[in-house]
Amino acid sequence: MDSARNFARLGASFVIGGGSNSVAICTTGGGTSSRKTSMSDSQQMLSLLQQLTNGSFGIIVPDKHCPLCFQAKRHQEKIEGIKCKPVAWRIRERMKTASVVLVLCLNIGVDPPDVVKIQPCARLECWVDPSSVSAPKAMELIGNNLQMQYERWQPRARYKKCHDPTAEDVKKLCTSLRRNAKGERILFHYNGHGVPKPTANGEIWVFNKTFTQYIPLSIFELQSWMGAPSIYVYDCSSAGIIINSFQQFAEQHERDLEKSGLRGGPGQPAPALPPLVSYKNCIHLAACSVNEILPMNANLPADLFTSCLTTPINIALKWYTMQEKFELVPHIQSEQVDKIPGKVNDRRTMMGELNWIFTAITDTIAWNTLPRDLFQRLFRQDLLVASLFRNFLLAERILRSHDCIPVSHPALPPCFRHHMWSAWDLVVDFALQQLPDILEKGAPYRQLPFFEQQLTAFQVWLDRESESRSPPEQLPIVLQVLLSQVHRLRALELLARFLDLGPWAVNLALGVGIFPYVLKLLQSSAKELRPVLVFIWAKILAVDPNCQVDLVKEHKYFLSVLQDMSVSKEHRTLSAFVLACIVNDFLLGKTSALQGSLVSICLEQLNDESWLLRQWLAICLGMLWQNFEKARWSGARDLAHEKLYPLLKDPIPEVRAAAVFALGTFISSVTDREEHANNIDRIIAITLLDTVGEDMSPLVRLELAAALQWMILLFESQFVAVYMQEQMNSSNPALTLTATLVSGSERSANVSHGVAGTPAPVSVLHHSTHSLERHVSMRRGASSSSISNMVSNAIPFHSIFLRLWQGIYNLSHDPFPEVAAIAQKIIAYVRDKSVDLITAKEATSDKCNSSVSLPPSPSTRGNFLSGESPPVGACGVQVGNQNASNWAAKLRNNKLLGNNVINNSDHQAILQRKLRTTSMGDETDSCGPINGNRVGIVMNAGAGLNMSAVGYSGGGGGEGGSHSARSSMSENYEPKSTVLKPILQTEFISWANSYFMRPGKNRYASIEGTESLQVFLPDQNSPELRSRHFRFQRNELLRRQAKEQHARGGRIDTQTCLLKTQHTPGIVKLLPYEPQLAVAYKEKVLVYDWIWNSVRSYVPQACSGVSDAGSGDSSSSPSSHMQYHQQQYQQQQQQSLNARVSAIEFLNAHDIGLILAGHEDGVIRVWQPGTDGQPESRIITAFDGLPGMNVAYNTTSYSSSSSTGSGISSLKHRRDLQRTGIVTAWQQCRQHLVVGGATSRFIRIWDVERELKHCDIPIGTETSVRVLSPFSSNLSSSIVVAGCADGSVRIFDKRLPPQEARICVFREHIGAILSACLKESQPLLVTGCAQGRIRIFDLRQATSVATWEAGSDVAVIASHPSADLVACGSAQGIALYQEDGRALNTLRGNEGFMGTKIGYPTCLSFHSYKAALAVGCVDNTVVVYEPTAGI
Repeated sequence: MDSARNFARLGASFVIGGGSNSVAICTTGGGTSSRKTSMSDSQQMLSLLQQLTNGSFGIIVPDKHCPLCFQAKRHQEKIEGIKCKPVAWRIRERMKTASVVLVLCLNIGVDPPDVVKIQPCARLECWVDPSSVSAPKAMELIGNNLQMQYERWQPRARYKKCHDPTAEDVKKLCTSLRRNAKGERILFHYNGHGVPKPTANGEIWVFNKTFTQYIPLSIFELQSWMGAPSIYVYDCSSAGIIINSFQQFAEQHERDLEKSGLRGGPGQPAPALPPLVSYKNCIHLAACSVNEILPMNANLPADLFTSCLTTPINIALKWYTMQEKFELVPHIQSEQVDKIPGKVNDRRTMMGELNWIFTAITDTIAWNTLPRDLFQRLFRQDLLVASLFRNFLLAERILRSHDCIPVSHPALPPCFRHHMWSAWDLVVDFALQQLPDILEKGAPYRQLPFFEQQLTAFQVWLDRESESRSPPEQLPIVLQVLLSQVHRLRALELLARFLDLGPWAVNLALGVGIFPYVLKLLQSSAKELRPVLVFIWAKILAVDPNCQVDLVKEHKYFLSVLQDMSVSKEHRTLSAFVLACIVNDFLLGKTSALQGSLVSICLEQLNDESWLLRQWLAICLGMLWQNFEKARWSGARDLAHEKLYPLLKDPIPEVRAAAVFALGTFISSVTDREEHANNIDRIIAITLLDTVGEDMSPLVRLELAAALQWMILLFESQFVAVYMQEQMNSSNPALTLTATLVSGSERSANVSHGVAGTPAPVSVLHHSTHSLERHVSMRRGASSSSISNMVSNAIPFHSIFLRLWQGIYNLSHDPFPEVAAIAQKIIAYVRDKSVDLITAKEATSDKCNSSVSLPPSPSTRGNFLSGESPPVGACGVQVGNQNASNWAAKLRNNKLLGNNVINNSDHQAILQRKLRTTSMGDETDSCGPINGNRVGIVMNAGAGLNMSAVGYSGGGGGEGGSHSARSSMSENYEPKSTVLKPILQTEFISWANSYFMRPGKNRYASIEGTESLQVFLPDQNSPELRSRHFRFQRNELLRRQAKEQHARGGRIDTQTCLLKTQHTPGIVKLLPYEPQLAVAYKEKVLVYDWIWNSVRSYVPQACSGVSDAGSGDSSSSPSSHMQYHQQQYQQQQQQSLNARVSAIEFLNAHDIGLILAGHEDGVIRVWQPGTDGQPESRIITAFDGLPGMNVAYNTTSYSSSSSTGSGISSLKHRRDLQRTGIVTAWQQCRQHLVVGGATSRFIRIWDVERELKHCDIPIGTETSVRVLSPFSSNLSSSIVVAGCADGSVRIFDKRLPPQEARICVFREHIGAILSACLKESQPLLVTGCAQGRIRIFDLRQATSVATWEAGSDVAVIASHPSADLVACGSAQGIALYQEDGRALNTLRGNEGFMGTKIGYPTCLSFHSYKAALAVGCVDNTVVVYEPTAGI
């Protein structure tokens, strides 16, 4: 007996322990013993074997240690970039004040008539006492001092002084400076202390030549002389009235300019308008408002406003000594304040540091008070303007203390009471405390603690995790701290923490002016700054990729970080991201990076442990290759494409998708095709299709479709040939694509653009020389590349195009809607090109007036390739293009027919007749080429459609048109050097970029030891974590109560829930921890909650984007003229969506559960239930669990309706599929999904965590798997139990190699297995077959330990995984037994008004823990039974 023969192999095949302590012992058939264990201690081995002998064969994993699946970002959010509102932080037009006019109207010794001065009165002008020297000398000193004061802020400007001027002097000076300054800004400084106040008519005063009269100078004229842009400073009484008059005159000026520009001669068009001068945007600073006079305090200078603007530190300290709090500073006299040492531009001195701090404080006040756009204009556009407005804030504070309100345009909000002024007073106080020792004892100056204290305040703000907090006010101060070498590192680290809060923080930092500072720091050689600078730049580029232009010159900085293995993996990843941004669609960046050996640096680290680094290295290479042929060939020389192949099997789906993206851009980077490039690209495409064509992750399959589109664009004519030949060879009405290629023993199928077709004729499947091999294949040339040799020696070129087309077609029927939608766009593109090809040939045929051609003569036969027969029609005559035109016209008539689609048989008849009898131009055609390329389609009745020298370049493919690969035998090829326009684009790269926009708490953990995993750092304060702990406690309580219930025993005879469904339920299953019941019928899964009386439905839906998929750039609309094919496609898609649900699993049942539904066509879909915020259920992923089942299902589905003769056997096969369908078993703690069923001869195990196929285990028999024993949700085990249709029960160990995984077979049943359940707490297996026989197997023994009969009419059987219960359903009811065969009770069904109504059970299911039974009946009833309450 097989069980006795394999008993020795069973041995210790159960998991004894978990994780690293797992043990597997098996004995092969040859008798040699192989021992597989991770333990080397024999004593530990003996103890584990003793555990198996005692009946303990697994470890129950606590809920908190049981992993959750489908929790990654790719599952929880849509694959698209983060849409953040762009912020205009970059100064578009940086301006410079090129010229300064200093107009001083002092008339020293003579006071103006309208001002009565007090005694003593303020006399100092520019810190010069006019009475101390003669008037001319004083005037000269004042002018020179004023120029020197302005030169501190703008040393490179052109300065012109005008002392006590006349109107003509002002005019000459202003017009001259405007002429030289051109479009740059001019500053006009007006000191009117010696003239009357400005008038209400908009006039200021100057002098006549003899100083005997005050002459008015109109602001209107001054505007004309100064032009724009300009800045005006008015230091005089009632200065605010000048600003009001200026605005009025500015409007008048602009109206006059508009009128003069629009006025033209009679009958003449209006002249072209010159650029208008915007006087309204001029900047004004006035010492006081209307009807106010300047302060006359004798302790302050007379030009107090000018002193605030030009010497802010001096006047601030002077004003500070006048306050009452100055008396609290001991041992300091006011005269000492004038002797502060140092220079303004030397931050190591007291004067320099005070000015540095003053700049930081005034910047902070302005940034926290002004609107962002106004702050950018006034404080970041012009250095001189920024300095003047910083100092204007001080002027406002000082002048308001003397009842004078300075005015500006643009107007600023009041800032004189901002609390940062208190910080300034504290700084001044600390500085003055050192002053006596410095002046008297020569003590060194000690740096003030201001910046250190502000950094601490910023850190406190960052430590607060409140989401409602306002932006930090210290951000401008942090900007200034970057200038300090002492605090620079700390400031950068805090800045990095701030930027990590999200895009809003990055925009704030850019708005405050961080960009030039961190750009300058890239020139620093300090290694300690490299990690934090890389992090900061990654954050900036993630939000604003346009910064790549500024980083090109500094790309070597990031290259050095990337190749430095001493740098952490996290920061090397950030460097790879920054370099990817630099080279993204930027030729200068690509060229610079290529010269810096970026390719080799990336290739050296592709095997790094950090998955994020591997992902971004691949993306960086892909972006470098994109549309940059030099980089592609540099990579080809390093075999970059081969080094990327291992990443296609990477355990992280994002890495696999990145590798597919990189290989896709590798293909697309060469548009001028050569044989070597074609060979490499074809094998890359085949490798992609073979490796990730059945990838579990839809993210990878999306990128696969996007990568294969480049093959369509580059080899367009070949794919058009494949498409049209498959149409001609089709035998069903839907223009099927006959997929003749076989991929493995399970994959040989026929797929179509409409519905699946019947098996192709033998003439199509034979291995004779294909026309594509004769006409389109490349010359087999020797190449140094291993890829080229493989292509030349192993794979016929025509097979490559057929396989690629089959892969694209399979993707167009992908169960994940987004994948199907984009693949259907590719098919629509090829469809359009086929129609365009026929249309173009019709035009050529009409031009040549050639409708019928005779068979080729011997003289013309030499034009064909060697060994090829000339194309002939069915009767030896080639019928001309007229019939082809009719067929094409008929095809295009769909655009006009709308919903009146032509009959299927008519459509096929037209297609077959026209394709088989039409010669749409061959190599002997006398017509000239179209669009520079010859268009030829050669028909052959024996071999089908041949495409010879199809170099067609239609209107698609974008700006450069479509591109066909050049064969070495094609003489009509014209190289295309333009960039290919993609048919479709995915959001993967944008989504990957957005990873670095996220706050740190929303990114995966990057601490050492977690780089290879996608895990999140737990937030101990999060509500989600507290809710999860509550659910775990609830689960533990339920399991404990269930054990107590099992110990008490009792009859299961009380109806807890009774439901009516629309159709007969096929599956019923109780959720383990929720009072909910899952019911499946047809394609639907419904989850009922009988406590809240609610229901959720999970129904597959078609993607809305599939129906309108098309290239969009063809000359005729594909959505209209291919309407027939789209309807056929939708019919097949709907057929797949209607596939019956044959398996249900609950993923993450111990937390927030997901619903897995397996359909009879092999498709598996995972659903996320709706929430309060999003009530609609969402599909997380969908994939082909058993790809062969999808083909078999679709083939038999079509066969049942295609023909009567063959329909009998097909329907029988279809009913067999319906009886079995797909079966699954889910293991939560290992994240493994076991799939089997239908006609599959293997069991496939999916690694859900990695979204990869773990292995395919051969069943070892021709029969199919009917049931899989469910895994206990928290039991760590490696045993898979499968019940087969032939009555055998097969046990597999998934740790062993697939060919050795079958460790035991029990053949004691004679009927198909209906149930197999491995007990949770002991090594017992309960099985039941269709003959009604129940057997109990002790896996430590060779034969069953108990056998009993439940009745020959048993239809369904269920066994409880932990309780001593077995349920058998038949027409008489549902009988409950103990495992020893003792009957407990029988459930007789529902009571009707005319007596007992017995519902025939169609499905049974026990609760995972409780003694509860769910029953589905043929009368559309679902009942849940539990023991009587209190028992």
